[in-house]
Amino acid sequence: MEHIAAFMLLIACSEDLQACKEYPAPAIGYETVEQCQVELTPAIRTIPADEAKSFGKCVEIDPALFYEDAEIVWDVTQQGGIEVTLEVVNPHMALQSVASVDRPGTYNSVN
Repeated sequence: MEHIAAFMLLIACSEDLQACKEYPAPAIGYETVEQCQVELTPAIRTIPADEAKSFGKCVEIDPALFYEDAEIVWDVTQQGGIEVTLEVVNPHMALQSVASVDRPGTYNSVN
C-alpha cells in the first residue's frame, strides 16, 4: 500500500484577496512532495480564467496523518503566499510532528 507524504492545495481569490475558495486537486495525496510539485503548475492552470488570482501549494505531511482526523486551515497572505496549518482532532498528537509548510518557494501563483 502506498503512503501519502504530501497533498496539494489549490485556491482562487478575488483581486483584493478578500474572497477566496478552494478548488479540487487532481489527486487526494502524493507519495512525495516532488510528485506533487510536478503536477502543481498544470493544476493551477485548470482554475477558471475568470478567477482574478490563482494559487497552489504542496504541503508535506507525516504519512500517518492521512489516517487521522484533521482539519486543513489555510490563509492567503497579502504578499500572495499561502499559510497552511493542520489542526489535528486528536489533541495528543503534536502538530509539529505531522506538518511541514515552512519550505520557501513551495507555493506557486499563475496570476
